[in-house]
Amino acid sequence: MNGQILSAHLAGDAQFYLNNNSANGYTGVVPLGAYPNSLGDGTNGPDVTRYNAGQYGTNNSGPGGGATDIADGTGLWQVLSGGRLHEDATAPYYYGSQYDRNQIVAYRNTMPHSGSQTLNLMASDQSFSYRYSMDSRDYDGITPASTAGLQVQMSFWVKPSDWDDPDTGNILGLSLLDAANQPVFEVGYTGDNFLQYRMVGGTWHTTACQMGTQGWSEITVALDTLSNTATLGISAYNDGSSLLGSNSSVLNNQSLGLVSGAITGLQWDLRGGALDKGAVSYIQSFDDFNFALTSVIPVPEPGSVLLLILGAALLHASRRRA
Repeated sequence: MNGQILSAHLAGDAQFYLNNNSANGYTGVVPLGAYPNSLGDGTNGPDVTRYNAGQYGTNNSGPGGGATDIADGTGLWQVLSGGRLHEDATAPYYYGSQYDRNQIVAYRNTMPHSGSQTLNLMASDQSFSYRYSMDSRDYDGITPASTAGLQVQMSFWVKPSDWDDPDTGNILGLSLLDAANQPVFEVGYTGDNFLQYRMVGGTWHTTACQMGTQGWSEITVALDTLSNTATLGISAYNDGSSLLGSNSSVLNNQSLGLVSGAITGLQWDLRGGALDKGAVSYIQSFDDFNFALTSVIPVPEPGSVLLLILGAALLHASRRRA
């Protein structure tokens, strides 16, 4: 999609004056393009909470149609804090530049992993949190509420930013959510692009896997919602060799410490604003999310295995006596 979405002037839509001059009238749904004052710029789409992102088109049995303005936050995407709420605080005037953005947008990337667009996160002004509610198209026809008792695998490609490299703390967290919108498992990375993970109620664990910023790295998370375990792996891009590394296993069936249930959503948390040594969270790019579901065969408890063996032996003995 691109930035050319006409505003329906719905209640709650924040709009800025073109060139910050009320005589020029309003732009469309804000931010319409890379700048609020560049009405014809189709490089950036509007914030994902402002239109029907993920709900149009024919991929995965979609309904067709195109991108349209909706009441903010009534689609699959919602902003929980910061983000476009922070942008709206200055409406109808905007005083920033292309580097002063707080948003998640579809971006016409010149170097995507595939296709022509990426999902871009920018928290240049302050930290933000967004939630995405999955639908059956994400799970290839399976309703998200039906994923309890299955293995849910999520893979995606990421190209972190160079802008925040001086900050060695956690920059981004991506949580998988259950039906109550509670985090089940979280994956993320530091400002200098080391892969991290976090269990619910725990602290961030920083791994030795560092992602390059000149190419795309693939992260894979698998949650077994029957045995309540997590598996995490990464193929990290190496800027020095300009090559994608082989898959590295970080976690293998690690206990979650909770009952996970169905996986129905994602939550994005990006730390922004003034970071260490002048760093900013500008343009964290994501592409090609893929979800796969697998049936899980329960593993009997040791006592149950012994009972099965004894039962089989008794059955064999009774057959011989007969």
